[in-house]
Amino acid sequence: MPFLFSYVCDLLQKLEDNQSKRSAVKTPAAIIQDWFQCHKGLLHRDDFDTAALLSTLLPDKRTDRVYNIREKKLQILIGRGLILGRSRIAQLGRWTRPEAGVGLAECVEGILNETPNPVPIKEVTVEEIDGLLHSIAAACRFSSRSVRSSGMSSSDGTLVGQELAVGEAYRRLPARDAKWLTRMILKNYEPVVIDPGTVYRCIHPLLPAILKVQDDIAVAGAILDKQRRERTVTGKNELAQYLKPTLGVKTGRQTWLKGRSIKHCLEMVRGRISCEEKLDGEYCQIHIDLSKGKNCIQIFSKGGKDSTSDRFKLHDAIRESLQLDKPTCPITKGCILEGELVVYSDKEHRILDFHKIRKHVSRSGSFIGTAQDSQPHSWEHLMIVYYDILMLDDTSLLSVKHSDRFQKLKDFITVVPGHSVLVKRVLIDSDRRTAKSDLRRAFAKCITSRGEGLVLKSDDPYFDFDSMQRPYRCCVIKLKKEYIGNFGDIGDFAVVGARYDDASRAKAYNIPRLKWTHFYVGCLENKEEVQRFSKKPKFVVTNVVELNRTQLETLMAYVNPEAVSATENSAIVLRVEPGIDEGRRPVTIFPTPPVVDLRCFSFDKEGNTGFWSPRFPVVNKIHCDRTFCETISFQQLQELAEAEKTMAPPEDSQEILHWIANLEGVEPSSQPTATTMTASQRSLMSGRSTASWSPSPSAGPQPSRHTPTGTTTISAPRLSPGFSWTAGRSRIDDGQDERFGRDRDGLSKDCFDEICLAAGNTNAQTRKRSVEGSESGINQENKIPRLTHGQSASRASSQVSNGGVSSSGLREPLAEIRYSTQQGNQPQMGLFQVLFSQPRVAQSQPSRTGGSVSQPASNSAAASASPLAAFPTADGSTPNHRCHTLPVSCRLPSYSILLSPCIANSPYVAGLLKAHGINGCITDPNVWKAGHFASTKRLILVESQSAEATSAFLKVVEDMDFKKRDYDEHEFIPVFNWRVLEKLKEEEAKKGRETGERDERFVIIVKNRGVIREIWRPYWRGLV
Repeated sequence: MPFLFSYVCDLLQKLEDNQSKRSAVKTPAAIIQDWFQCHKGLLHRDDFDTAALLSTLLPDKRTDRVYNIREKKLQILIGRGLILGRSRIAQLGRWTRPEAGVGLAECVEGILNETPNPVPIKEVTVEEIDGLLHSIAAACRFSSRSVRSSGMSSSDGTLVGQELAVGEAYRRLPARDAKWLTRMILKNYEPVVIDPGTVYRCIHPLLPAILKVQDDIAVAGAILDKQRRERTVTGKNELAQYLKPTLGVKTGRQTWLKGRSIKHCLEMVRGRISCEEKLDGEYCQIHIDLSKGKNCIQIFSKGGKDSTSDRFKLHDAIRESLQLDKPTCPITKGCILEGELVVYSDKEHRILDFHKIRKHVSRSGSFIGTAQDSQPHSWEHLMIVYYDILMLDDTSLLSVKHSDRFQKLKDFITVVPGHSVLVKRVLIDSDRRTAKSDLRRAFAKCITSRGEGLVLKSDDPYFDFDSMQRPYRCCVIKLKKEYIGNFGDIGDFAVVGARYDDASRAKAYNIPRLKWTHFYVGCLENKEEVQRFSKKPKFVVTNVVELNRTQLETLMAYVNPEAVSATENSAIVLRVEPGIDEGRRPVTIFPTPPVVDLRCFSFDKEGNTGFWSPRFPVVNKIHCDRTFCETISFQQLQELAEAEKTMAPPEDSQEILHWIANLEGVEPSSQPTATTMTASQRSLMSGRSTASWSPSPSAGPQPSRHTPTGTTTISAPRLSPGFSWTAGRSRIDDGQDERFGRDRDGLSKDCFDEICLAAGNTNAQTRKRSVEGSESGINQENKIPRLTHGQSASRASSQVSNGGVSSSGLREPLAEIRYSTQQGNQPQMGLFQVLFSQPRVAQSQPSRTGGSVSQPASNSAAASASPLAAFPTADGSTPNHRCHTLPVSCRLPSYSILLSPCIANSPYVAGLLKAHGINGCITDPNVWKAGHFASTKRLILVESQSAEATSAFLKVVEDMDFKKRDYDEHEFIPVFNWRVLEKLKEEEAKKGRETGERDERFVIIVKNRGVIREIWRPYWRGLV
């Protein structure tokens, strides 16, 4: 049974009525879900066409269909189809007048309400409407090749006959349905906005995943229809075969996010990230199918259109890079690649600006916007820059990590300079303390080289269909300087004119008596003459912008500019090039133009203009106290654009330092971090992941290093290279792993003093610490930046007295904290010895640098081992004492604690444990298992920052197969972040104000003024 078009109009009308109410009764998602539930019987029939319904509900998603019909042409078709007279046609054209406040769709509805169509013998169905629009698109040369070759056409097969069929459809529709058909043809249901994700999930839960991999509504709908007819759509496994790329069908793109600051970018990524150069070109998804012979190349654009014919000049570069038609071709069946199309100049040896592309790439056989461009030069040609591979010889790479995909791409592509290259990139470890400075410097270099920006990619799969994945996983971050602070501001522009668009867009603002929707901004061409001699202003229109609702209300309430029609204007002179606003002209002119502040993302030469203009301009604010004489002149705009596009001198260190300082200055003072998140926020950020780590062959314990400044660097020892480093069954709950303290550069004063006081040191206020600096540069291509231990940054802002308080108030990773062992010329005992020395006389020993470093006089092996790796006593336990703060309530000393290698040598962790009465912990899992401990209760403390190392360490512990004492049962050992020690100490320090209770699941409940908080739960990492 066909699906009636009136059913779809019922849904659209309900959404519009619900939106027009002041307080919506239901959410749009709830209305859509109820509608699908009501028609569930029809939607599950064998003869139901899923693609037709999707094309009707989401017409804007059919980018492969181009009707070449806009409002004016559609008005003519409707007038002919309904056989309207002159007066009725004039009534149909009321949408062109702003004072009418109606669109073309409302005009059609009004006419059919006055003179309704006769009741049709056969009602219009969704399949009929879809077939009609498909036949119109098949006759348009701007539609995709698949649509044009489908062969669907009207009865006479001519374009005129197909357009007449549109009028016949209007004669069979009631007024309400004709209104929605009008909006459907225009691909704009405004003011109604339908969420595609809600529609996809209502049709089938797996449809969003299928459309990710096969980004074609027609193909995805055919897949569901086939499965429904075969009665096999019951679960994920049966559709899993379609969750892989298919040659000839565009694969969906990853989600792209905007980075608003360096800190914001690092909060969205984890682990190693690839910082790739963002190119100002056109996206290409290249499909190679060797079964098609010479026509094996197929190129899709970002919108999903087949642009193989338009980009034929790129085919030779692709063939040469893949060695097609050669015995050395690495492809046996086919592949899918991603890249960027740019124009390269052999004369200038660089990639040219974006506007050069339109001279080399046609649009469905036509070169658009090239009237004022120069002819293509012989030294200019297209180049492809590859950056990803999605499939190779029927093997999907969507689930492969980005590092492995790029390595495969690197081995796969033959680089031909100037024709086919790999994207330039650097690798940064976001978990290191130097990540901010490394990314900031890489971004500054990109800015000074006049690059468009950076693209940040975590080492994640291309797509991950796991519902429990962490936020921002498999997402790409786009970082441009215009996204940060006020770097995109370019100056003040004059608003010289405006026009009124379709009323459907005006209704979205919900502003009564709205006169204008689009505004023309420009610059004075004779600014000096106007200021000195009061000449008539001459403006060059550079862009057309739209204002948001607040800005429109401000303009109407506080500026309210004088407006005249374009024919009555005599106050100013306007120069509007044909390429501005697709040839449309302002209907209203402002003799005294108001002033707005603009920001943009770059500069570009729009088609058929011949001058530089802001690219993607956005209005920042409207000035009520400035005149158009204070705006930027046209000459100043061109000079500003030339300076922006001019390449800076190579290695201009002064400009790099200038941009680094600017980027540091605009960093937000406070961003939501893991320590400030609420419980509900952390629950939304939950997820699970596993990781693996491959240490260097020379991995081994790192001894303490001495620097010329008299400071001792304490580094965490690496695990033995004999272990197996593949993460297996160990489970780490990363839901709460928000890198506690990753961005903090120093210990708090209270924490530092408490450590020293707990160790018996009364000179806590006289100690200082210094922080190791980061590298001055970033290693290129597959090299992770690493700290240089013999190099100090000597940042004055982080070297403050009073216990090492950092001016930035941030913590740094434990393995990178250095404590001073000298105060002036007087040698003093280091913190290492203060915390763990026995009550014996300390002896000063000369250091490698000639200074003196105190060492405890001890002949035991523990004196030279890790400060936390105290050897067990004869009964297998370590001589723990009671907690200093709560000697009765604190039960932490009764547990046997195993420390991960990342924190094994940390004096800070040692001080926290000592404050709880724990004099030593085990760092070797073998010793931990072999010892017969007095208590059978164990727990493991880890460093959450080092996810890969922690996962590998827990895998080693799990493989040792711990069993309960006197039982042949597996023992499950809880794992916590070591920062729980800080929280415990903070709560215990409140002494009598709070009382602590402990249960067997390590959930300590603290009661304070009726508020119950769980101390351990936020630091829970899982069970081993």
